[in-house]
Amino acid sequence: MKQLLILFFFVISFGIQVAHAVTIGAPELIILLIVGFIAIAGVTGFVLLCLHLIKKTKTTKNEK
Repeated sequence: MKQLLILFFFVISFGIQVAHAVTIGAPELIILLIVGFIAIAGVTGFVLLCLHLIKKTKTTKNEK
């Protein structure tokens, strides 16, 4: 969870730095932030899926 929080702040700060460096407008900044949030959601979903599958395999091993 700590790593996801660090990733969240990294994506936001990176998006803001890119927006200032290139002097792009607000719509592009919003697009960068949305893409960052989608990336975080994808990573979070993958991690939660892996944890769910690991727990599921442990319970099936205990039942046998």
